[in-house]
Amino acid sequence: MKTGKTTLRALLVALAFLPFSAMADSGFYIGGSFGNAGIDTDFGGIGVGDFDEDDSAIKAFLGYRFDLPAVFLAVEGGYIDMGEPEASAGAASLSIDSTGINLAGIAGLEAGPIELFAKLGYLAWDTDIILDDGLGNVLEGSDDGSDLGYGIGIAFGLGPVAVRGEYEVFDIDAADVDMITVGFSYLFD
Repeated sequence: MKTGKTTLRALLVALAFLPFSAMADSGFYIGGSFGNAGIDTDFGGIGVGDFDEDDSAIKAFLGYRFDLPAVFLAVEGGYIDMGEPEASAGAASLSIDSTGINLAGIAGLEAGPIELFAKLGYLAWDTDIILDDGLGNVLEGSDDGSDLGYGIGIAFGLGPVAVRGEYEVFDIDAADVDMITVGFSYLFD
């Protein structure tokens, strides 16, 4: 009997959130996020070794959302700045500055004001590497390309505004980048 009451309470709570999910509409949205990006790569070929550092990251995005019953699909693009993580040993330092433009498809589930989603797409990236030996010798290099990106997220929204948290991974050439961000999005009706 206790299980029946618990199930009934859960059903009543779920029904109470139905009006919030009815407020979600298809349309354009914009947003921004702030968080942390970690870069893990191996510079063994030039004698530096393993680089596993992180720095603050920001991103701005825009997209178009298609609402279906209980699920949504979206196409999203944006700009990502993964910060400039730096490793140092004595006076010597190595820093990696990476930015990119991404395009991803998103699929998600709606449960009242809470949404869970997954994303898959590509990142066109540009990276600058600066190696300073601490004795006045500075080596600079850059690289660019496009690689796979994927992630998961959760959003909590009321009306057109949502708070959104994401975990994303980008397989950039010989480096692994993971990014955790929290931000806001606004859906235009």
